[in-house]
Amino acid sequence: MKALARSYVYWPGIDSDIERTAKPCPECTRHAAAPPKFSGHHWEYLNGPWARIHVDYAGPVAGSMLLIIVDAFSKWFEVKITSSTTATATIKILDGLFAAYGAPVTLVSDNAPQFTAVEFKAFLEKSEVKNHKLSAPYHPATNGQALGE
Repeated sequence: MKALARSYVYWPGIDSDIERTAKPCPECTRHAAAPPKFSGHHWEYLNGPWARIHVDYAGPVAGSMLLIIVDAFSKWFEVKITSSTTATATIKILDGLFAAYGAPVTLVSDNAPQFTAVEFKAFLEKSEVKNHKLSAPYHPATNGQALGE
């Protein structure tokens, strides 16, 4: 249970907070000895932050779109508000993040036009992003971080 929680969020003392919550729970106690289910993890494990990021658009929210960027290692996320989801607008946002954090080794996105545009591919090449992985069409959960899970 603690590992599952830490895969989504973290704060100092998370383990003891979970133990304190689960200990008096009758359902938690009853299922504590059950073997863990296979998670079906298909992404390679990382050895540091910003090695693989997941990106996707959400919205519209209050008339704007949100570009969600999640670092797969630390679960750190950035949310950038934008009025445009074009490749040019996406590149401008990511260029600012790459300037702040460095270029990731791998960028994961869906097959939306802004992420498959020639201009976007050229930007990733110029930024020295080694891998651009595309999630399966019409299956957002395969993105793994940004909006899928």
